[in-house]
Amino acid sequence: MRFAAVADVPDETDLLTPRERSRRDRLVSADDRDAYVAAHVLVRHCAAELLGLAVEDVVLAQRCPTCGSDDHGRPYAGGTDVHLSLSHTRGTVAAMAAYARCGVDVETAHDGPPPHGTLTAREEAWVAERPDPGLAFTRLWVRKEALVKAGVAGLAEVGELDVLQAGPDGLRPADLRDGVVLAEWRGAGAVGAWAVARPSSA
Repeated sequence: MRFAAVADVPDETDLLTPRERSRRDRLVSADDRDAYVAAHVLVRHCAAELLGLAVEDVVLAQRCPTCGSDDHGRPYAGGTDVHLSLSHTRGTVAAMAAYARCGVDVETAHDGPPPHGTLTAREEAWVAERPDPGLAFTRLWVRKEALVKAGVAGLAEVGELDVLQAGPDGLRPADLRDGVVLAEWRGAGAVGAWAVARPSSA
């Protein structure tokens, strides 16, 4: 699992498939295109390290668990049972590879009130009490996104998915939820979270 500045990820655009390049080219902002490429490169490096392969030998594939399509869905390393997850925001990317369900998310701090329906009542109260509500919301949101990507819940359930835990600032660095280990990452200008199933629940 890695979080990195976009500028620190090797410029290896040639690793991307034609489909990935097409999706990159549809992004309007150059910063967004750079972050997209960096995330897709970084996830290959994570998979290569786990599998003991050269990065150019990693095949990034997708499969939808609902319809079976390979045009969308959760990413994995083709020809293996390695699960992948990646995320990008302007300036920062995240990626992970594991032999179990996993999810990673990274975001810049939210500006403004939390979107309606994204938090439980308890989480809303906690966010409202923080000196920086936008950052507090983002810390909760990346945890929810990581759990969704790890298959713990669907996007329609995030409003009922409580990720607030007891601790000095209201959040504990790691927690176990439905057999999934959840942890937080904080960097310059961005926050993130990652989740991975324990081997016994994979």
